[in-house]
Amino acid sequence: MFLKQLCLVFFLCLTQWVISQEDTASCDLSCHCIRNVTPAGVMISHVHPKNEWMVSYRYMQMGMGTPIQGSTSISGLDVYNTYLAYSPSMRMDMHMVMGMVGISDRLTAMVMVNYLSNSMSMNMLSGHMHTMPGMSMSTDTHMEMNTNGLGDTKLHALYGIIKTNATQLVLSVGTSLPTGSMQQKGLSDDMFYAGSRLPYMMQLGSGTWDALPGITFVTQKSKWAFSGQIQGIVRLNKNKIGYHFGNEVSATTWLGYNWWKGFGSSVRLEGTWAGKIEGLDNTIYTYNEIAANTNNYGGTRLQGLVGLSYQFEEGFVTDHRLAVEYGLPIYQQLNGIQNKSNQTWMASWSYSF
Repeated sequence: MFLKQLCLVFFLCLTQWVISQEDTASCDLSCHCIRNVTPAGVMISHVHPKNEWMVSYRYMQMGMGTPIQGSTSISGLDVYNTYLAYSPSMRMDMHMVMGMVGISDRLTAMVMVNYLSNSMSMNMLSGHMHTMPGMSMSTDTHMEMNTNGLGDTKLHALYGIIKTNATQLVLSVGTSLPTGSMQQKGLSDDMFYAGSRLPYMMQLGSGTWDALPGITFVTQKSKWAFSGQIQGIVRLNKNKIGYHFGNEVSATTWLGYNWWKGFGSSVRLEGTWAGKIEGLDNTIYTYNEIAANTNNYGGTRLQGLVGLSYQFEEGFVTDHRLAVEYGLPIYQQLNGIQNKSNQTWMASWSYSF
């Protein structure tokens, strides 16, 4: 429900700004305001003038803690009622390199590649024995799962439906190419996944071609900036293993302020809805642990974030920009049992020329 309300707020604000939009400029660049306070975690904020390039690097770290069922915290013992192992923590680190170029004053092309590092710790209930197909094992055991490598590649085309010095309304269409591996396997001494595929969230790619539609509105006046954005991920096929991740819709809105020269700050709300996995990897035993069960994927999350940014305006670092952002969960209503989100860190560097 809250995600629908967030989308409604976005469109109401968008309508009001479009109706009141005048051609008078509050900034002095045809692309966007010279002092850009866009949060580090926002990938698409505006189109570029013809022949302008922008390259950027972004780092994101997501930490996840003890499991919840729906929105209620549960203990490890509750998990052991159904599953052989319990995961008290998870972490994902993502490194993203992005390039953008203005094809025309309204059309911008964008490509993004990323490198992922995933880690998950697991414990088994101490002092018991569990029997799995073909073997029995002591439960006085702790294990770590780790994967890393290139993820899926994303291509976008951005078109400025409205493009003035102060305001832009940007339509984005894109696709996700299945360049990330789906064949990450456990080590030979792995308790559950010895030489076999690790669970879905530990893989580096989706294995599917995905459509990436979106719309972004951003406006600046004097030292203030406001933006709203809605994006989607539509899974177009099942991968060769026989499943696809659920479709996703995300909405974010942020308010930024430029305090002094190139220094700014922002506050942001981001809500995401995701569906369950459709299909199954038949090599994964569903009750190993919660990440092995396709019913334990998807749901609704809302987080709040604060950010700082600095855009250099003098010397050899002119047109370089640094930003950081930190987020905490506000609301989580998840399908099945999943590890709850704890915190998110993001940092970015960009250079326009």
